[in-house]
Amino acid sequence: MSSQSDIAAAAALLREHPRILVACHESPDGDALGSLIGIGKTLQDAGWDVAFWAPGDAPLPADYLWLGLADVARTPPADASERVLLAVDCGSAERLGADGPATVASALASLNLDHHGDNTRFGGVNLVDAASPCATILVLSLLRELGLPISLEVAEALYVGIVTDTGRFMYANATAESHRVAAELIELGVDPAEIFRRLYEGKPAARVELMARILSSLELRLDGRLAVAYVTIADLDATNAGEADSEGVIDFLRSIEGVEVAALVRAPRSGEGKLHKCSLRSAQPEIDVARIAHVGGGGGHTLAAGFAVDGSAADVVMLIEREMTRA
Repeated sequence: MSSQSDIAAAAALLREHPRILVACHESPDGDALGSLIGIGKTLQDAGWDVAFWAPGDAPLPADYLWLGLADVARTPPADASERVLLAVDCGSAERLGADGPATVASALASLNLDHHGDNTRFGGVNLVDAASPCATILVLSLLRELGLPISLEVAEALYVGIVTDTGRFMYANATAESHRVAAELIELGVDPAEIFRRLYEGKPAARVELMARILSSLELRLDGRLAVAYVTIADLDATNAGEADSEGVIDFLRSIEGVEVAALVRAPRSGEGKLHKCSLRSAQPEIDVARIAHVGGGGGHTLAAGFAVDGSAADVVMLIEREMTRA
């Protein structure tokens, strides 16, 4: 768990340095982008010189564009070595993409703010708490330590992190703390109904068509304990959808009666060779999908993890089945 001394050390580092590069993990989700915007915008409004970096070349998820992502670059800035790197919701330097390790190494200093249990403590200062339901709760603690005001825009971004990482408060990490912090953000003006509408309603037809095609590929394996579905390039082309439009499908797989592990396997895009990516979700707290992901070179949380295999989709499924059988 993080301690008050960790929070104090993180705040002291930021107070000493006026130029910050805030970054999140590649293929960012709601917690990553909520943390990025939450701390970045607050520091910026308070006078810090802040650059924003979300590594990758795929478009940022449309569900979160309303957070205000216009200033978020996809590559590190030329002056990254002259800034303190603040990495949020990122378990390792490698999760910052191909430029990650070099950017961490060359930064003026580095602060690692995260809640992944497999975090490598890659920062010069590490504010890491695996017991925290999401990274945005840690962001809020740090902002309070700094004595900075929380705007409505920032409160909404932090609330998004809580909602998405707890699966709309359905997962086991929807603790009393997550509800308390959510209530505090609501008191600051967040409208839960409006946030849920922005996140989960008004879906474009292309996304619904993509979900239908993915669900049609459903396979129940290991006597129904494992649910697998596939995202192919043909699916994306036929529906004119993006990879991010597949977000949420895995929750349908996880909800199937008898399923213990859900897996969504994504075919490689142009330039990725044979690299198949896989998202994992556990339907039961005692089944640790992060352990499975680690075998594939990935990582994550007990209930949500991911990895990639330089091989076929069948290779991905074989790895999952092998590890589930060993469990």
